[in-house]
Amino acid sequence: MSLVRPSRRPFFDLNWVVFAVIVAIIGIGLLNLRNADYYSADSFHQRQLKWYLVGTVLAVIVAFVDLHFISRLAYVIYGVTIAMLIAVLFTNPINGSTRWLPIPGLGESLQPAEFAKIGLILALARFFQDGYRDLRPDDGRLMRIIRPALPFALIAPSVYLIFIEPDLGTSLITLFCGLSIVFYEGLRWRSVLNAIVLVAIVIPVGWKWGMHDYQRDRVMAWLYPEEIEAKVTETRQALKQNPDDVAVKKHLEELEETLAKTYQPEQAQKAIGSGGFYGKGGQQGQASRQKSLPYLHTDFVVACYGEERGFAGGFVLLCLYYLLTYWAMKVTKHARDRFQVLSCVGVAGLIFWQFFVNVGMVTGLLPVVGVTLPLLSYGGSSVLTICIGLGVCFNIAFRRRATG
Repeated sequence: MSLVRPSRRPFFDLNWVVFAVIVAIIGIGLLNLRNADYYSADSFHQRQLKWYLVGTVLAVIVAFVDLHFISRLAYVIYGVTIAMLIAVLFTNPINGSTRWLPIPGLGESLQPAEFAKIGLILALARFFQDGYRDLRPDDGRLMRIIRPALPFALIAPSVYLIFIEPDLGTSLITLFCGLSIVFYEGLRWRSVLNAIVLVAIVIPVGWKWGMHDYQRDRVMAWLYPEEIEAKVTETRQALKQNPDDVAVKKHLEELEETLAKTYQPEQAQKAIGSGGFYGKGGQQGQASRQKSLPYLHTDFVVACYGEERGFAGGFVLLCLYYLLTYWAMKVTKHARDRFQVLSCVGVAGLIFWQFFVNVGMVTGLLPVVGVTLPLLSYGGSSVLTICIGLGVCFNIAFRRRATG
């Protein structure tokens, strides 16, 4: 069944399959947050409802705005998000990070890094639409080298500014979204070479000087959990023999701190595993009730869901996200120009990569990097960003239906 059907009535011929998928994800998200609030005596689901309503309004507005107008503003939107990323670095740190800009008079905050994803997607789509990367007959040798690298010049500022907040997870998602568009456009050997050189430089430099200690600890705990646990046991025995050895005591503290980073994914995996096939039911999660599951409302929201809804519920959730991503890619077939095609690719990549990384880190397949689950995790900026992206995709689908 085609998820995008031509019609001359764009509003009344709304694709009910996709609409039902989005409503289902939002409904699951609210129900799951309500249950998480039951365990922690919070009210995140009530605040999330407000963001869902604002996001819906934004999605409707974006869905009916002239796409040529959005295309013309792409670089402006990108510039605004860069300015916001710079401004947030001068705010007061919260939990060691400068990620939030307060909204005067509303008592709420926005996370510029989330909006930077959409800004980058639109800017890259406009960049390729304008054909700036396409080699030209009058290009000299230098320009033939520079042009393939220009997309990375757009990607780098957003990724770097988010990374130094610090926010490793969001910087990676932003990078993946940008690379998804570049890969979809097709890679030239110079682009591949530029990417390899960039990675070869960035990874060791970022590991040594860019990443914070807790970020390196998370990666090491994910790569070598058994080895670290064995070293902790060995160091404890050594400290018993020499209790006054300051160097051994300090080394033990460092190892225990690194080992502690395995606590979150371990508890999440136990919770999901204890859910069995059908789950324990709403507000019946043992791990959640004992508060052994951290970040129930944000990064590890799927662990609470998995414990309560089991494998069956997880499979349903996987299918919903698959349908949403598939639809976003399907819409590209009906796009009128390069900008529209690449905008849909970017939105599809945004949804896919956030789902993949979040579920991967919760289940232990990936290190914990701090990524929310689209529309399911609590977070106003994340909800608004996804809604804006979906609004762009619906805009393209509606225009197609309107012209038949």
